[in-house]
Amino acid sequence: MTSERMIQAHLDRERARREAAACTPEDATTPQQKLVRAAESGRFEAIVASAQPAEPPKMVTPEEREAELRRTGQWRDKGPDKPKARRKAAPKPEPKEPERPLAPPMTPGEQYIAEHCRWRARGPGDYRKRVPYGRCLTEYDVLTGEIIGDGYDPQYRHEDDE
Repeated sequence: MTSERMIQAHLDRERARREAAACTPEDATTPQQKLVRAAESGRFEAIVASAQPAEPPKMVTPEEREAELRRTGQWRDKGPDKPKARRKAAPKPEPKEPERPLAPPMTPGEQYIAEHCRWRARGPGDYRKRVPYGRCLTEYDVLTGEIIGDGYDPQYRHEDDE
């Protein structure tokens, strides 16, 4: 069991710890803490009013901006009294020969293929005939060598298949 004395000592330590951690309004270090303290004391509206501009910003057209700059004397006129500098035409560079060939040199295998091989597109005769629809190679019994089913023989090669 805990005695009253131990509980009271614990409360005293906790109270001392919280008082040490509590800060005063003058100790506010971050801007957020300063604003919170000002809001608590009723000075928040004055801070907001001083931060806002007296007149909201407005859009200015280019003509109004030009008139304002002319009035203050900062506008630069591009009139006839100020001649414009002319650029010299850049000389055209002469075409250069390529420093390296456009295609890498051919290997001996590529040279042989280029000389001896004739490439052609594949046609319908280049593909193997498919197994007729409804027939399947599993109708052949591997153990006995017997044909089961409709008589399709996977070993038989017709002259059209070649």
